[in-house]
Amino acid sequence: MKPEADPLLKPVFSKIGKPATAAFRPDPFQLDALDAIGKDDCLVMAPTGSGKTWIAEEAIRSVFMKGGRCWYASPLKALTNSKWVEFGHHFDPANVGIVTGDTKENTDAPIIVGTTEILRNQLYDAMHTGENLNCDLVILDEAHFLGDRDRGVVWEEIMIYLPIRINLLLLSATIGNGEEIAAWLAAIRGKPCRVIREETRPVPLYPLFLHPSGRLMPLVEENRLFGKVGDFIGRRFHGRPERGGPPFGEILNVLKTFQLLPAIFFLKSRAECDAALVTCRPRADETADGDFLEELEGCLDRYPYLQNHRQLHDLRTSRVAAHHGGQLPAWKFL
Repeated sequence: MKPEADPLLKPVFSKIGKPATAAFRPDPFQLDALDAIGKDDCLVMAPTGSGKTWIAEEAIRSVFMKGGRCWYASPLKALTNSKWVEFGHHFDPANVGIVTGDTKENTDAPIIVGTTEILRNQLYDAMHTGENLNCDLVILDEAHFLGDRDRGVVWEEIMIYLPIRINLLLLSATIGNGEEIAAWLAAIRGKPCRVIREETRPVPLYPLFLHPSGRLMPLVEENRLFGKVGDFIGRRFHGRPERGGPPFGEILNVLKTFQLLPAIFFLKSRAECDAALVTCRPRADETADGDFLEELEGCLDRYPYLQNHRQLHDLRTSRVAAHHGGQLPAWKFL
């Protein structure tokens, strides 16, 4: 693959890079949300990347500084693991614990990060023993899972069984009927639920298409497939569909050329994730990234059994790794 880019992408590439340093100023919707959650329940609906996590962090900080306890719940173990590390940086690892089906650490900490099923089970246990959940704020991330056919009942039960004294903060980027949900929540909990909605997307999305030749081009133009993309798809699938694609190492080389790394590839099976590593070539500057290697060695000191992980060599030399349900929890923290 020869790295090339369609001239139409020049304005897109000009916006890529580290933004200029500036003092952080919260947006009005973030301040409104903090004001709301200090008094009542609150549902925040805002695009991805708009600062919902900042609201959660500041709400936690407010409770934590007063000696209170917080529970942050998400539907995904990967997201839970990420927030555990992130909150540890903000509030000191000693103050943050994690509880999932795979991992339990520092469970007596004042700030707990876990999956929604674990939180629901703790509410069950509290009701059966006649105890009260030792918590002052609950945050439910990805709250649109309330509408999930299989797992939505977990969110419903948390909202129904959560003691009224505990304020509830719901975060989502995709809920469409927020006012309806807030009205239902207020009815079952007997306390107001403020709705905070933000439509502006601060981080724009640019859907791109990578041709097997190595040429990057827009995926869409004026709400339809870009002409060259449509032509390629028509030729490729006119007859018998082809299987496979360019090696991932070559794709990474194209992305690196245009400063589009890091990247995440979503594959349909664990085996494909593991096999993809083989096609990634070692980096020529593997010893140059001292910060990466220092952080990696720190993780290996904490989890020494990962020294024998079969994919550690790929991570060190190619800066690539497979993340899936078959990996050890500590490996996924990397």
